[in-house]
Order: sequence, then structure tokens, then C-alpha cells
Amino acid sequence: MRLFICTIVASALTAGVALAEQAPAAADAARDSVVAPSRTVYVCNKDTLTRRGFSREHGAVEFVKAEAVLAKGESWSAPKCVTSSEARRLKQLASLKR
Repeated sequence: MRLFICTIVASALTAGVALAEQAPAAADAARDSVVAPSRTVYVCNKDTLTRRGFSREHGAVEFVKAEAVLAKGESWSAPKCVTSSEARRLKQLASLKR
């Protein structure tokens, strides 16, 4: 009986550690993404590894300007990328619209 309880406790601790490791990754993704109505934008580098990873997760890599994110009209079927400078500009433009 003791062995059974120790096994359950060890399994619970292992699962807790695995979930704790996943939480920061989710927080980073939430921090790096900006959501507009029907549009999701990620802050991306223009290096090869970032492009490969983004295309694996979301399809084609397309960089957009801040004005295109805030423009009314069509919704996007897939997320798009912005550079870090465009992300700052997007936040600035979004705060002006409030």
C-alpha cells in the first residue's frame, strides 16, 4: 500500500513539474502576441530560425505594418508577424485610438 501511495505522489510531482515548465512558454507567447479583432500578430525576428518555426506553426511568414493591423476590413485566416519597432508603433497607435 505504501508503495502504491509513493508511486501516485511521485507521478503527481512529475506532472506538476512538467506543467510548471510549460507555463512560462505560454506566458511568453501571450506577451509576444498582439490581438486585434479577428487578427493575431506576433513579434518576429527576421532570422532563418524564426521564419522556419513560424512557418511550421502558422504557415507562411508575412510581415505587416502597424497600420495594416489596425485597418478595418478583412479578417486574417492565419497570424502575421511584425518587427519589434512595428510592435512599439502598434501599441502607440492603439493607445491613441482609445
